[in-house]
Amino acid sequence: MSLSTPRLLLSCAVLGATLLASGCGFHLRGTGVDSVELNQLNVTAHNRYGPTYQQVLQALEIDGVEVTPSAPYTLQLLAENQSSRAVSYTSSSTPAEYQLSSSLTFQIADRQDRALIGPETIDTQRTYVNDKDNIIGTTEEEDLLRREMRQDLTRQLLFRLSSLTESELSSRESRLDQQQGN
Repeated sequence: MSLSTPRLLLSCAVLGATLLASGCGFHLRGTGVDSVELNQLNVTAHNRYGPTYQQVLQALEIDGVEVTPSAPYTLQLLAENQSSRAVSYTSSSTPAEYQLSSSLTFQIADRQDRALIGPETIDTQRTYVNDKDNIIGTTEEEDLLRREMRQDLTRQLLFRLSSLTESELSSRESRLDQQQGN
């Protein structure tokens, strides 16, 4: 057996693993979002100091969107809801697993506060094991999952915003003006 045969086998194995991974839909984590095409956007929320609002602002600014109150369109974060429910139980009837749910309702409005897009709701869920012997670890895991869910909601929101252009919003605004004129 020559020295090049193990290299050939290794190369084939790596190539095969790569093809399998790409064929099953595997991809590296990232935003997975095209850039937002809107130049300016105002952003409002009931809780302007909350982590979701802050994360959305940061993501928009990183994407090159100028967040300003004088923007022609406003992204309104209308409601954020979080819930938790037991999904399985132990033999002693204590929760073994919890399902966390988060949702974010938003809309895009014009300067006259007329909804051009939405209201739409995006949501995400995660499940974790309730370890009654490690309460601190379980609490930290829940906190970590909540942060990941907030990031997921932000990614979903940016994905939705990436499909919009200022000309599309402008044409929706013009249609509303025409409807009110009739």
